[in-house]
Amino acid sequence: MLATGLMLVVSIFAAPAAVTGTQDVPQRLAHANGVGTLKVGQEQFKISGVIVKLLDDRKVEITIISDITIFISGTWAPSSESQEAFDIQITGGASAGGLEGAGKLNLGKDTKSELRLTLKGKSRTSKKSVEVNFVGK
Repeated sequence: MLATGLMLVVSIFAAPAAVTGTQDVPQRLAHANGVGTLKVGQEQFKISGVIVKLLDDRKVEITIISDITIFISGTWAPSSESQEAFDIQITGGASAGGLEGAGKLNLGKDTKSELRLTLKGKSRTSKKSVEVNFVGK
């Protein structure tokens, strides 16, 4: 079953719905409700929210809120597309074996409506493909 090894994050609903920091301060927190899909192998889930922490050591922590809630970790780098765009490299999370993959994060000026996240990866243990497409509303 897919839920095996997935982290349930109970306290995520208490997270602030804003982005903190400026371009001078690397650490940022974003939270948005919206619509999206999480695909794991042949299974598909609707995403209702996403929490993203861009840490000052270039690490990223992503929480996907869906029928299941998963935690993804990795690294981030500024994208050449814009100051609000980031390249994401997935290095772990979601299960004991972790994930590997990549994606894009866009944080607009109004993160509640402009947060966009796309990720593609594969489970290291089950080799199932994992895809995330989310748009904040």
